[in-house]
Amino acid sequence: MREGKEESKKTGGGGVKSTCSFQDLGTDVRFRRRGFHKTTERRNEEEEEGREDARDRRTRIFQASDEEVSVNWGDVDLRNVTDTIRMDRRNSKFYNSQLYQEYSETAQNREILSQSCSDALSIYEELPVHLSPVPSSLAPSLPPARRPLPRLPPVIHPHSLSHSGSNSSGTSAKFLPVPQPPQAPPARTSSPRLSVSLTQSPSLWQEIPEVRNSAEFGELTDNQRRLQEVQFEVVTSEASYCRSLDIVVDHFVKSKQLGELLTTQDRSWLFSRLADVRAISHSFLSKLEERVESDMMHFTVCDIIARHCQRFKKVYVPYLTNQSYQDATYQRLMDENHGFRRVVEKLERGPVCQRLPLRSFLILPFQRITRIKLLVQNIVKRTAQGTEEEVQAIKAMKLLERLIQESNDSITQMKSIESLVSLSARVDFECRTLPLVSQSRRLVREGPVTEMMDFSLKETERSVYLHLFNDYLLLSLNKEGGRFTVIDHAPVSELRAENCRVKLHSLEKNLFRLHLNKKALLLSTDTQGDKLRWISAVSRPHPVIDYSTAQDFTQMQCVRAFVAHQPDELSLEKAEVILVHQQSSDGWVEGTRLSDRHRGWTPESHLETIASLRVRQRNLLDALKITTATAAV
Repeated sequence: MREGKEESKKTGGGGVKSTCSFQDLGTDVRFRRRGFHKTTERRNEEEEEGREDARDRRTRIFQASDEEVSVNWGDVDLRNVTDTIRMDRRNSKFYNSQLYQEYSETAQNREILSQSCSDALSIYEELPVHLSPVPSSLAPSLPPARRPLPRLPPVIHPHSLSHSGSNSSGTSAKFLPVPQPPQAPPARTSSPRLSVSLTQSPSLWQEIPEVRNSAEFGELTDNQRRLQEVQFEVVTSEASYCRSLDIVVDHFVKSKQLGELLTTQDRSWLFSRLADVRAISHSFLSKLEERVESDMMHFTVCDIIARHCQRFKKVYVPYLTNQSYQDATYQRLMDENHGFRRVVEKLERGPVCQRLPLRSFLILPFQRITRIKLLVQNIVKRTAQGTEEEVQAIKAMKLLERLIQESNDSITQMKSIESLVSLSARVDFECRTLPLVSQSRRLVREGPVTEMMDFSLKETERSVYLHLFNDYLLLSLNKEGGRFTVIDHAPVSELRAENCRVKLHSLEKNLFRLHLNKKALLLSTDTQGDKLRWISAVSRPHPVIDYSTAQDFTQMQCVRAFVAHQPDELSLEKAEVILVHQQSSDGWVEGTRLSDRHRGWTPESHLETIASLRVRQRNLLDALKITTATAAV
């Protein structure tokens, strides 16, 4: 104890070292953990005693248990947390890490590389991730400081969240990326890029001095090491996420210049509950860091994730549901309010923002919640079967999937009701009237087709418009002013689509028959892709794929993010993997995403075929393990 006191005097009177890095602590990390909170409080009280204007920087500690807080975390609690918790960034071991946007792109590029070719894999398996070379083709095509973000789909479909900021569950945990070590933001040049060089050394769990110098480290298997790296990535990536959230809240949401230009409603739609999201994330990060400190060699994170899922639900579901209003408000203000545009662009040029666009910060919660789920999936792949750790990992994965599904359902229902109300006001019925507005009705696909008529009639063809819902099909004539006259409708259970492979008309291509209850229509589309998409949409529901017998499916990975614009399209982020069902001659691919089995259409220009048999087999085995483990618990 005397030696400890003498050391305290040498370091300026604090009870422990003031460093914020694991790597500087080495084997003293456990000593630091024992006296951390109390010493920090005592030091701050001494420094601020007698100063009425001093800020209270003491760490707040929840008195209730994790389970109690997770159940009772309501709106009042969130406001209290937002107002009272001091997020003392000096206490975070990872806070000075890279921004989440940078982490996400770096991670996706590494995952794309891991799927590239079997020859590369045979080499990279022997190297740490940070030493793996990265081809220049993976660099962003545009400087991220002003990289345009795609417009979000006008009608959001049930799978709109399951892609955000994610990687395919087919990506093995062996090749999972890890964030860069804590460092100050680099000075920005006139043409900054989001991604740092992927050859820089990342902050690996195995690089922590206490881990690297431990005799136990050499006894761990490769799989055990990879498991710890994946769990460590949950912590470091959450720190990056918190840092980006702090920037958007402190730099944009709290901007007085911006606030003066926004009405109360616009402010609510634009920023929703970002401050609440930040408060929850900092609390979550604090628990993760405490767990790492408590047992550096064998820490787990999935039980913490599971306990926080109820808290996540309180803030993420409202934020994600607000997404369509947020996007519409942002676009309207940028187009119509020149003062808003000017202030936003000025703030984006600020050094703290690293010249990243505001929208890249607004979509962070979409990206993060799905990224956590995919990291947990990779933890499940690496966790020993039949252990308590596996039970907790599967529990966390299921809770996250349920949260995402609830968000999707909320988004879809809201948008569907709005679109049905709008359509109902623009529709006239020549046939029996069908009430359109229904809580359970969802749009599957809509668009114009050409109906081929009998040759004996004066008009041999006419343009018709199809609205295919999950329960009914409307056949309409398009009128002026965006109105429709419904000439027929039929329940989906009575529909059947048939591909016409023979050219029945000398000048017509892309023909298919649509069988209703008492008649059949011969329809034509402009492209083969439209024809195949209509046939696939009418043929729902599709059979569930059995990954154990899917070896013959072509696999493709996304190399450029795609945002769906039709409900039958499949949004994809970079590095996500799909099983291919069919391709059209005009560049559309129908596939099933490995990570969640959602099916849809994506442009072929955004995809790349996975040539390696070894990689394809690994992807299927990983996906099969996830589905098997989920079904068993």
